[in-house]
Amino acid sequence: MTAPRSNWLANAMSAEALRRFPQSIAGQAIFAVGLSLMVNGGIGLPSWEILHQGLSYNLGITIGQAAQLSGLFVILLWIPIRQAPGLGTISNIVVIGFVMDITLNTMRLLGVPPQEVLSQNLPVALALTVIGTGLVGLGSGIYIGSGNGPGPRDGLMTGFHRVTGRPIWLVRTVIEVLVGLVGIALGGTFGFGTIWFALTIGPQVQFWLTRIDPTGRAKRQSLSSSRR
Repeated sequence: MTAPRSNWLANAMSAEALRRFPQSIAGQAIFAVGLSLMVNGGIGLPSWEILHQGLSYNLGITIGQAAQLSGLFVILLWIPIRQAPGLGTISNIVVIGFVMDITLNTMRLLGVPPQEVLSQNLPVALALTVIGTGLVGLGSGIYIGSGNGPGPRDGLMTGFHRVTGRPIWLVRTVIEVLVGLVGIALGGTFGFGTIWFALTIGPQVQFWLTRIDPTGRAKRQSLSSSRR
């Protein structure tokens, strides 16, 4: 049974949610740094980042700005499926794109070669991809474990799962494949990193969640947000 709409805002702004909010921000920042390393590695990105990279090429904006625009659009899709955001949902849209751009700009200022160069150095590209995926897993565990609401894309997945009754793995797969295909068509990078991320991110998030949120309470709060 879902929570009445009148309870949603109260839950999102509760003392417990506010206390855990810095944890959510920290997790999202680590998540963003991990994605930035994968971008600079240049040998493949997760499906949504393939889309964001493709959008950045075609719209003449940064990949972080593309991620923020994508997050805002996805939040609009929450309305018909009656999915309720939390503080972490809103900060996800702002923080991840912002930190990605800062990280990528800082790497350029420090003289780190662009992805076009690093992708030709396979050991370095693999290291950036593996370390980046690991940071995304750690960051995911931290911010999901804060219980401050799912990210826009996770909420879209759980919302469609609830509305359609389809298995969550099927809903996620369909969304990821469609998003990835659009991103590839727009020029985003598909490659080893895409496959590595798909195969390893689930176990890595699970590993960190069991340590950060051993009872599963915060995880359940984040992934079950809905309203009447």
